[in-house]
Amino acid sequence: MFSKKTNRRDFLKISGVTALGTLISANSTFAQKKKKTCVVIGAGFSGLAAAYKLKNAGWNVTILEARSRFGGRVFSHRLPENPNLVCELGAEWVGESHERILSLLKDFGLEKQDHRFADSLMQNGRVSRPKTWGLSEVSDTKLKSFLEKVKAEKFTEQQFRAMDRQDWWTVLKNLGLSDEELRLRDLADSTDFGESIRFVSGYAAAGEYAISCDHNEMDYKIIGGNSRLAEEFVKRIGAVSIKLNTLVEEINQFKGIVTVKTKDAKFTADAVICTVPTASLKKIKFTPELPAVRQKAVESLIYARIIKNSVLYDERFWEADDFSMVTDATSHYYFHSTQKQAGKQGILTAYAIGDKADVLASQDDKRRMEIITKDLIPFNSNAPNLARGIASYAWQRDEFTKGAYALYRPGQWFGVRDHLLAPHGKVLFAGEHLSDLWQGFMEGAIETGEAAAKSLIKT
Repeated sequence: MFSKKTNRRDFLKISGVTALGTLISANSTFAQKKKKTCVVIGAGFSGLAAAYKLKNAGWNVTILEARSRFGGRVFSHRLPENPNLVCELGAEWVGESHERILSLLKDFGLEKQDHRFADSLMQNGRVSRPKTWGLSEVSDTKLKSFLEKVKAEKFTEQQFRAMDRQDWWTVLKNLGLSDEELRLRDLADSTDFGESIRFVSGYAAAGEYAISCDHNEMDYKIIGGNSRLAEEFVKRIGAVSIKLNTLVEEINQFKGIVTVKTKDAKFTADAVICTVPTASLKKIKFTPELPAVRQKAVESLIYARIIKNSVLYDERFWEADDFSMVTDATSHYYFHSTQKQAGKQGILTAYAIGDKADVLASQDDKRRMEIITKDLIPFNSNAPNLARGIASYAWQRDEFTKGAYALYRPGQWFGVRDHLLAPHGKVLFAGEHLSDLWQGFMEGAIETGEAAAKSLIKT
């Protein structure tokens, strides 16, 4: 990822594009005939982006999607109590630095709006307003200096690998943060990774914050819901090319042809781009088999336990349009989901991670809404009385993902990711979990899907 010779963006080219190009060049039959057929597995943003790029290059593309809908982990939703308001039960954030998604919005005629937040803190029942809590000036300076060094690649590869073997808590502790500052960072940073920072690769965390240190990557939201981008992809790809409710069971390669088998059909192509998360990938039978080291990598990469609970309130009692609040309560993190959407009513989303997410996922809607609204009492005692409806989605219970996005634990960025990214014959892989720059974001999904498609187009 970071090295003197290889930056984050170059990594995709070296590990994916170059590797595939070398492979195909060695196969003269495939290179000369240039058959332009591809099966894309998964109709999330990675698969849609890959298919769109291939179709524009003249390829015949078929997308196989196990769900009954396209969009994958992008899931815009309207509560029946007020269908005029839209919230996101899946992927949420579009950042100022997300070049590909911003370019696509422009190309497709979609508009974005500000979606920035000013974080309050609720700890031990006490509320601290934005900019009144956080690191000391000394610790803040140390952290900023460290992230600038990471961004400028001032560390050796050996040092980066050592950082990967540590958790983010330890990295911060070694910078000199106090115990209280570490607890605050754990509350805040765990919302980015879906788990306590004691269980997150220090290198993965440092890389994300170094890249985004100049911007808050929660800058924008797509007007009308993030699913609108998926809809625009489908319009241009053609719905006829997307097979929903189609679960892939096998991928076979023989004499230069790839065959993808489902329960009721089989599809042949010159290449396959597989964009599914590891929870689905490990259920697919490959012939020839995936290398043992890759199978181990697939088994070891887990995804973040996250539940999103969007609660409709009769009044926007939080007042500030950019309201958000980190808490030590079960609900964990609140943010205003209906910024700049008209009406007196509004939606606060409670975003819980890890064990807290499992606690809330085990409740029914009524009990979840009770917990979430009562957790707000120190902020506004009338919150429970204003709640009118709830929509929740526990991504750790999703049968296809088993989590919201990939969670790289200590030692895994260098120990797992390389094995997951490498092509397997004429099967390429993409998805947010493989993004070097924007892992965990819609941008990362799009970027890796486009990179895989580009590598095929070049051959």
